[in-house]
Amino acid sequence: MRALRVFASELGLHHVRDSHAPRDIILICLSRFTRLLGFGAVAPVLLIFLRAIDIPERAVGFFLTATLLGDVVLSLFVTQTADLLGRRRMLALGSALMCASGVAFYLSHSFVVLLVAAIVGIISPTGNETGPFAALEQAMLSQLTEQDGRVSLLMWYQVIGYAGMGTGSVLTSIMVSSLNRAGKPPLVAYKAIFLLYAVAAAVKIVLSLALSAHSELDHPPVPPKTTSTASTASAEGDGERQPLLQHQTASSTASAVLDPPQELPPTPTPLPIARLVVLCAIFSLDAFASSLGPGSFIAYFLRETFSAPVALIASIFSVASVTTCVSQLAAGSISKRLGVVKTMVATHIPAQLFTIALGLAPTLPLALTFLLARACIASMDASVRGAFLSAVVPRSSRTKFLGIVDVCKTLASTPGPTLSLGLASMGHIRIAFVLMGSIKIICESAWIGRCLASHASSSRARLRLCATPSSHARHRASATPR
Repeated sequence: MRALRVFASELGLHHVRDSHAPRDIILICLSRFTRLLGFGAVAPVLLIFLRAIDIPERAVGFFLTATLLGDVVLSLFVTQTADLLGRRRMLALGSALMCASGVAFYLSHSFVVLLVAAIVGIISPTGNETGPFAALEQAMLSQLTEQDGRVSLLMWYQVIGYAGMGTGSVLTSIMVSSLNRAGKPPLVAYKAIFLLYAVAAAVKIVLSLALSAHSELDHPPVPPKTTSTASTASAEGDGERQPLLQHQTASSTASAVLDPPQELPPTPTPLPIARLVVLCAIFSLDAFASSLGPGSFIAYFLRETFSAPVALIASIFSVASVTTCVSQLAAGSISKRLGVVKTMVATHIPAQLFTIALGLAPTLPLALTFLLARACIASMDASVRGAFLSAVVPRSSRTKFLGIVDVCKTLASTPGPTLSLGLASMGHIRIAFVLMGSIKIICESAWIGRCLASHASSSRARLRLCATPSSHARHRASATPR
């Protein structure tokens, strides 16, 4: 029993139990699983489908860019109005548009119809998050738990997302293989996958509307904790505020880097513009690099360069998602012991070296090996990044802040597919991966510097807090000549 308690504590399961609304947390995670199932199912076949209906490579690049621009407009509208019109309604609206896109791709081969559906609705060319969903859901999760539970909840949020992506890729592999064995043409299999996408979006509409009022900004009052629980939390909080780069205890990750000292006097909470600009710049450059090699482009690269079967590509994507999911489970425990900065150095930079190696791989087995090796470590600190963003802004500004960051990321992503497909049309498809890995290494260095700066400012604040009036008085008394 003790071993199980330790295991559950390492995974942060108690934070779900102790949250303000456990049912809402479960619904949000189910919603993410369902959404990423759809994204993961479509990613291996999206670009291949567009080429199969005779859309040229350059036009496909424009198509993906326009899709991302549509996501920008939708994300900006939803995240900036969600707190006013209702977060649950906005999630349901986004899910309905996602469903409409899937139906359009199932029914039509017209470039214009598909382009309008991709711009107005939501189609993920990356296989990962797109649209306004993540910003809203992370804002909800961050207010449903105490700040020391954010890292664990966002870790599970990431894990469940990757599990959904893996499940979607598995379903794609099964559907393509089954329909091929039945003698159906590839286009029939691709259209069936878009129908699955629409069904997943319909389920997500129901999950979004089932959330309680606790997920809204103006949520019902949170019942106070018992004294024993509060004292325990206080004791844990004191332990969390140990220096990041010295010896790190079980929860120092969520302290020196992620959270400002709770003892600071209350101050007004405007949207932190300077902090927003710095973070948007870092995340935007990173998003541009990611857009050079999204999941659909990797699938197209494997198909065109090595003639890999679609079913094999979908299976590899599934294994990569499961691998990423497992690494996310380990990320919380590893970052607690190594610290955020060391975890990022030990994971992201090697991951981007694997990205470069993937583009330069001479054979299919070697390319798949590099792809899986990259999946093992590329996203290990995603939950820490999410918790950092939630912690550095006031609750009243959180949805808008996260929405602006997501919009900047999506805007920065828009030139990427056009550039990558342009390189592919000229016979230089491998260069896209070299550019992607190199730029992301630069971004990771900037992010590490930002975390170190945050830690330094948090440490200075703690030193000021330690200088109480009585200690100042004692210092003045000792300094006075006798």
